[in-house]
Amino acid sequence: MTPELDKKLCDKYPKIFRDRHAPMTETCMCWGFEVGDGWYNILNNALYIIQWHIDESRKQRATDIQFNRVLKRAMNGDTKGLLWYYTYGDGADLWATKQVESTLNKPPLFRPVRDAIEQVVATQIKEKFGALRFYYTGGNDYIDGVVSMAESMSTSTCEGCGNPGTLNRDGWIRCQCEVCKKGE
Repeated sequence: MTPELDKKLCDKYPKIFRDRHAPMTETCMCWGFEVGDGWYNILNNALYIIQWHIDESRKQRATDIQFNRVLKRAMNGDTKGLLWYYTYGDGADLWATKQVESTLNKPPLFRPVRDAIEQVVATQIKEKFGALRFYYTGGNDYIDGVVSMAESMSTSTCEGCGNPGTLNRDGWIRCQCEVCKKGE
């Protein structure tokens, strides 16, 4: 990948590429992205989904914790915070007040607090046997699926230009379009 696209990805996803310039004793990312420019869009989209998933899950975790704190205070008589969760707009309305009363008349339903998803950190991104390989630490099953999909998409996308391609099994296995095959 060109240095410009390398920098673009590292600047856009600094949490994922925090070890990009670490020594080779710590990560293989020190060698950069060992893929062609044609897979830039696949990587960019996968990285966006991964980082968004991690950030949103952390926001949801914080919201769940805050809601549980507010509900606990409401059980002790301070309903102002809970009223905020049911109010739309600037002020409290009758519906919101009834929702708070209804919530407090039942056994409290605390939200389950999810585990935080560990930040994904790329350890190596390369081409192997004509397909993208993305090695990383952190994440969860959802992120594993996103990475598997990106790796699968690379087997039908030209590594050189990003157009639809096929795996070339003559000699070095690569995924190329017809134009890039002729221009080798």
